[in-house]
Amino acid sequence: MRPTLVNEPRTLSWRSPWGTLPVLLLSGRIRAIGLDPRAEFAEVQGPPSRRSVGPIRTTSDLSHLMRRVLAGQATPKEILAACDLSDSTDFERKVLVALAKVRRGGVISYGELAAAAGSPRAARAVGSALGKNPIPILLPCHRVVASNGIGGYGGSAGREWRPAGQDPIAFKRALLASEGVLVC
Repeated sequence: MRPTLVNEPRTLSWRSPWGTLPVLLLSGRIRAIGLDPRAEFAEVQGPPSRRSVGPIRTTSDLSHLMRRVLAGQATPKEILAACDLSDSTDFERKVLVALAKVRRGGVISYGELAAAAGSPRAARAVGSALGKNPIPILLPCHRVVASNGIGGYGGSAGREWRPAGQDPIAFKRALLASEGVLVC
């Protein structure tokens, strides 16, 4: 068995409250979390990141971070240090960085998130960026709601997508309810 190189992508299994989910790592940072246990990740393209190696080296490191995230104990800085957003556009990155600051038990509207990302008139573009969020749960797109209700969830996932075996909106409601947030 050959050793895993730092810049070599690898998939870990995270035992989440919703079942075992695949997590793609590159250079010690989370590149993607699949909410469907059958998720296959796209091949990693491009040159290796110039950033230093991230904090996730083992399944134990991953589990520790995710427990802290789910308990609301991880700071935005800690969350972002564990993320690889190198495939995101500048705008998507600004949205996801602003999203990391939305704490457990809180919600933000698409318009408010657009403003927090520096583009106050880009609420629809924020929705599009969130639909491409490769790291759900860690970057909590479920905490973004429409000004008149719950909003969407799942972005470009296919019609067959059933996170934790549920309808995507039911799953979003369950995530929010687990944080003490009730949305009509």
